[in-house]
Amino acid sequence: MAAVARRRGTLRRAFDSVQTPTGRPRPRDTAPLEETVRERTAELEAANAKLSRSLEQLRATQAQLLFADRLIALGRIAAGVGHEINNPLAFILSNLEYIHQELQQKAELSEQERQEVLEALAETRDGAERIRLIVRDLQTLSRAEDVGTGPSDLAAVLRTAAKMAMHELRNRSRLVVECEGLPPVQGNGARLGQVFLNLLLNAAQAIAPGRVEDNLVRVVARNSGTGRVEVEVSDTGCGISPEHRERIFDPFFTTKPLGVGTGLGLAVCHGIVTSLGGTMTVDSEPGQGSTFRVTLPVAGAFAQPSRSQADAAA
Repeated sequence: MAAVARRRGTLRRAFDSVQTPTGRPRPRDTAPLEETVRERTAELEAANAKLSRSLEQLRATQAQLLFADRLIALGRIAAGVGHEINNPLAFILSNLEYIHQELQQKAELSEQERQEVLEALAETRDGAERIRLIVRDLQTLSRAEDVGTGPSDLAAVLRTAAKMAMHELRNRSRLVVECEGLPPVQGNGARLGQVFLNLLLNAAQAIAPGRVEDNLVRVVARNSGTGRVEVEVSDTGCGISPEHRERIFDPFFTTKPLGVGTGLGLAVCHGIVTSLGGTMTVDSEPGQGSTFRVTLPVAGAFAQPSRSQADAAA
């Protein structure tokens, strides 16, 4: 019994030690908890300040990257424009050299020689017009521009573009042009020349130099019979992968090395063709070459009916 009494006394004293005079449980000491809260709050404030500084640095770095990317884009544009100018410029210089030799070596020209000189002069003028339009082509990406809807001789446009592209093609591939019996199409001849010259230059650059007889670039134009003319520009080059084919007409997208392409050529061409009411598509497989198809409305087919005609039809 004495042992039981001692145990009860020990339990009683332990219970009394945690009771207040009113009989309620004695409150725990809150000082350690408050200190912990203060420490955690200070840590969070320091982390937040560090995060804010990192965010500011990230914004500054992003601004620098955007500026650097803009400079790279400008450099690519400059390189691409220089590359495109070199092609018609070489064509012009070659014609001028021929004309100079003909006039210097011969006091009088036969009728045939005279016609050849006049033809060379006309081609040289077309090349100069091509150079003049290169800079203007960049503007078509930023604003709508009237590219002209007057009738044009598409066969003459294709033959001129083929002659100007021979500077790139002669060491890479044979060139076949089939464009007889075509009706006039809507569009400015110089702008249409820009489209097909770009397609021919791209076809040439898709073929490695040195195997001319093994490769072919073919231009076939035909009247589709539905008020449109279809032109196919095909090559036996390296082809285009599916993931690149989806973006081929996007501005500034290019798979060419720096200084060779700007990603503007096909985007500009697509804009010119669609503004005339035409279409531009591509079929290509890696290692199987590419075929670009351009459809253009026949002269008169693109003309919009007058309001009175539209009202009468309604």
